Amino acid sequence: MTPLAHSINLLAELIADDSHDWESFLKRLMTIILTLAPSDACLIYVYNKDLQVLTLVASARNPDKPPHVTLRATEGITGWAATHQQIVVINEKAYADPRFKTVSSLEEDTYESFLSIPITIKQEVIGVINLQNRRRVVYTEEQIATLEAMCKIISSGFAATVAKRKIKSLEQTLEDRKIIEKAKGILMETKHISEKEAFGFLRSEAMRKRVSMRAIADAVLLIMDTSDGHA
Repeated sequence: MTPLAHSINLLAELIADDSHDWESFLKRLMTIILTLAPSDACLIYVYNKDLQVLTLVASARNPDKPPHVTLRATEGITGWAATHQQIVVINEKAYADPRFKTVSSLEEDTYESFLSIPITIKQEVIGVINLQNRRRVVYTEEQIATLEAMCKIISSGFAATVAKRKIKSLEQTLEDRKIIEKAKGILMETKHISEKEAFGFLRSEAMRKRVSMRAIADAVLLIMDTSDGHA
């Protein structure tokens, strides 16, 4: 099976799958991209229209935990591609391009070649795909056209997956607040402190231990449940 035929099969499977699992979707999408255009790096950004920022959500070099990178829509080659909804092709010395913005946490920003392709739906950008290489690379017109067509094909699925992720994130935030409020109430009752002091305790412990406030709240509830069980 040729790389193109393999990519078509993978793309068909991705489109047919309506589960829209975020991590799985991104990993499968990167596999398709790198099959069509083998590269040293593949980065996928999601565009937030309300905040006008691009957030890195997937990296082929760090598939399980991409670096924390957020760009304003006016920053870098990625931002330019998103704002202008145009493909950017730089075969070498991408770091010398006047649009380039160095991100210290990205080793890819020391690479030579840069291909940036916006993902759009209904004439609105929803994401950007970047391909980068350590050395000079010239992608063929066929490769670029195929990647552009792929972006159009997966745009609906990409948008649906992003939407589902936002809903899941909102649900998680509401659940976190619920647990934090419960832990705060217990601290107020057991330590005889004010609401502000209880919140301050949770926040300071989270900062000291470098974990989320939800994690500290869970610990408080667990300790209290254990104490009650042995009372």
